[in-house]
Amino acid sequence: MRRLLTAAIVGALFVLTACHVSPPPDSQSPTASKPVTSTANASPSPSRTPTPTAPPTDPVIVFAADGIGGYMIGASLADLTARGLVKAATDSPQCADTKTADTTGTYAGKVSLTFRAGKLSAVHTTTNVYVTPSGAKVGMTATALQALYGDRGMVITGQLGNKAYSVRVPATPLALVFFFDQSNTTVASMSGGEAQPLENAVRTGEGC
Repeated sequence: MRRLLTAAIVGALFVLTACHVSPPPDSQSPTASKPVTSTANASPSPSRTPTPTAPPTDPVIVFAADGIGGYMIGASLADLTARGLVKAATDSPQCADTKTADTTGTYAGKVSLTFRAGKLSAVHTTTNVYVTPSGAKVGMTATALQALYGDRGMVITGQLGNKAYSVRVPATPLALVFFFDQSNTTVASMSGGEAQPLENAVRTGEGC
């Protein structure tokens, strides 16, 4: 049971997120990968609750529902491989026509990939190097995460009591899903990609 629980929580990187696919979302969506820019003369509103982590301005670290860096949801495995951006592509033992793979370059060892039908369907990380467009990242508390996204997100509870927090991108099939640790109090990993398989991985341990 303990091994199943762990897989349900951190499955975004290995087994649970083995089957995700979706086209790139509208770049104007609140969780799309376009980085948030700042205005030099703008002053903070006293009524606005500060975010736990400042929204990123460096596109290299922006982890979004539609991918990160050159790893955009919907990109072909063949193209990414030809460009030297993918290594160690392996067939998934759980899901048909699905492969998992590692990244290269600056993302090597920090971001992993899931492909379905030859297309990039999800990106995953367990490091706190990357930040979502709204300022969320691995390592922040569940309370801070929910305060950041408010009614844009929802808590999902799995069959084994594991929990995650899903923030869907309006008018697209994509989402950011934050998997909590065994205490359900801290973000242990996060994934971007097709919402339904990621959420199914939380609920049942099956992301196909």
